[in-house]
Amino acid sequence: MKRVTVGVLACLLVVLLCGTAMAEGPVHRCWTNIGATFGPGGLGIPKGFLAVGGNVTFAKSNGIWKSSQRRNGKVKTTKLNEIFKTRYGIMESLDIRTATPIYNVHVDKANGADRETYGIGDTTVLLHKGVFNQQKGDLLSVAVDFGGIVPTASVGSHSSNFVGNDAWGAMFGLGATYFIGANRFDTEVNFASFAEGAQDYQKGNRTRWNLGYAYALSEFWDIGAESSWEMSDESRYDGHGQQDAYVEWYAGPKVTFKYKPWKLFAGLLTKAPVHRWYESNKVGSDDFRVEFKLIKLFDIGSIF
Repeated sequence: MKRVTVGVLACLLVVLLCGTAMAEGPVHRCWTNIGATFGPGGLGIPKGFLAVGGNVTFAKSNGIWKSSQRRNGKVKTTKLNEIFKTRYGIMESLDIRTATPIYNVHVDKANGADRETYGIGDTTVLLHKGVFNQQKGDLLSVAVDFGGIVPTASVGSHSSNFVGNDAWGAMFGLGATYFIGANRFDTEVNFASFAEGAQDYQKGNRTRWNLGYAYALSEFWDIGAESSWEMSDESRYDGHGQQDAYVEWYAGPKVTFKYKPWKLFAGLLTKAPVHRWYESNKVGSDDFRVEFKLIKLFDIGSIF
C-alpha cells in the first residue's frame, strides 16, 4: 500500500512540474475534469448549449477489507459502471445537469455461489450557479451547486441499495477553477443527504472533495491528474445503523482529447487507492479504476 501511495503522489507531482515547465509557446485552454463524480468546478456552460455523454468506469478488487487492511482474498469483484450525463445552459452563469448511474457488478466468491448485481441508480439533478468569473476579471471562477437526488432506481433481487433504492435526497456544493497560462486547477466539495427509500434502507450522509490539474499540450490534447476523496456515514436499515461508514481516496493521471469543430471531447483517467478505511467488512473495495469520459455539445438555442 505504501508503494502505491508514494507512486500516485509522485505521479501527481511530476505532472504538476511538467505543466509549469512547459508553460511557454501558444496558450491553449484545457477541457473539463474526467472523474465520474467530478463536476464542472467553477465553470459554466454557454447559454443554449446542451452537453450529452457520460462516464464508463472499469474496476476490480481482490479481497475483503476492514479498517485500512485487506483481511483475505476470498471474494473478487469486477465492475463495469456507467453514468449517463446531461447539462444545459439555461442562461448566463446558470445551468442544470443530471447524472444517472447504470451499474454491473460481478462478485466471485471462493466459497459459495457467485453473484451479479445490476440496475439503474437514483438520478442526481443539480443547478450550477456561477458566482465569480475569472474571464471577467475575478481572481478565479467560483460556482455553487444545489439540488437533489430523484428516485429513479430499479429495485429488485439483483439491485444495489448502495447505488440507489428509489430514495429522495438533497445535495449542495461549492466549486472553483483557476487558469494560468496553459494550466488549469480545479477543486470542489459537495455534501449529500438521503431519505429512506425502498427496502427500508437509508444511505448515510456523504461528503466528497475533488481536486484536478490539467495542462494543455496543444489544441487537441491535455494531460493532468485528478484526486477524489469520499467519506460516508453509516447507512440505516429499518432504522438501525449498519456500522458501514467509510473513507476512500483515489488519485491518478489523465489524458484528454478535444476536437472543437465537432464539439466533441473525450478523456481517459486511471486511479489507484491512496487511502481506504472501512468500519466493517467491505467487499468490492477497488484496487484500481479506469474511467473513460465522452461528451458531445449541441447548440440547441435558449428557451429563455
